[in-house]
Amino acid sequence: MQETRSDLSNKAGSRVNTPAGSSAPQPLERPTGKAMWRLLLFFIFYMIFRLLVETAISVGFLAFGPALSEPLRSFFMMPSEIEGVEYSLSGNAQVIVSAIGFIVAGLMIRAKALEYDAKFSPKKETPKQFYILAGLASVGIAIFMNILIAESGIINISDEYAQVAESQYSCSFLVGFIVYGFISPISEELMFRGILYNGFKRYFKMAAALLMSAAFFSLYHGNGVQGMYSFVVSVFIIYSYERTGNFLITVMIHMVCNLTAYIMTYQYPYISGGTIWALFGISFVLAGVCIVLMFFRDRLPVYKKASDE
Repeated sequence: MQETRSDLSNKAGSRVNTPAGSSAPQPLERPTGKAMWRLLLFFIFYMIFRLLVETAISVGFLAFGPALSEPLRSFFMMPSEIEGVEYSLSGNAQVIVSAIGFIVAGLMIRAKALEYDAKFSPKKETPKQFYILAGLASVGIAIFMNILIAESGIINISDEYAQVAESQYSCSFLVGFIVYGFISPISEELMFRGILYNGFKRYFKMAAALLMSAAFFSLYHGNGVQGMYSFVVSVFIIYSYERTGNFLITVMIHMVCNLTAYIMTYQYPYISGGTIWALFGISFVLAGVCIVLMFFRDRLPVYKKASDE
């Protein structure tokens, strides 16, 4: 992969950051405690906005949901298991509430995320084939990582993941498909790549910013199973982002990975063991080939020979 950040020395001996395709180097600022706290505050506000909105909508559902006529009441409400409480939110309602929280929080940070994107990740000329390869690689990564995690048995010993999975898959397929496949990726990318990654790039070299933002995204999920998967996906997203400077590719990759994983979860029980491992091998090769063509194509002998001619 072509380097996008380099260390140079100016007259004062400070490091500078030179994005690929940029004519003028951008100085790396000193990572003060105040600067790091400001980045952390964006994340805290993002989570608070989500919590406040989700709480308000949930209270509204509980207050007015029982008065809804069928079939709306059955869609949003279910009999409560708590003594003295008639109804609680259904899985559909819980996921829709989460979606509204994602939307509001995303809108609150959208302007700053796009500002950081324009300032710290300038767009670079990228062939259309790169985006096709990124989509195919995303499918491959999502499939082989989910199979690896499922077959390793880790999901059976993680109570935290079991609780998250129960919540995510308690809704109808269509609701989950829309929320986790389209809504949450946009909101999370605005936060984790738009603000946090670009914010870290303001103070650190690309490798350090990548590791910090990927680790942050991993911890954000709150359990080891999703954490491992999220870290790998995050690294791929950031490398693709660096190669293109296009924020939309981060959203596209996140969406494709989420949609692939979501569909796989529903189909997994119906796939035989032999087919599972065949899928694992195919997806691993697919992801590997696409990644090589995306980031290392110029180093392949066949391409070197063609360029020499």
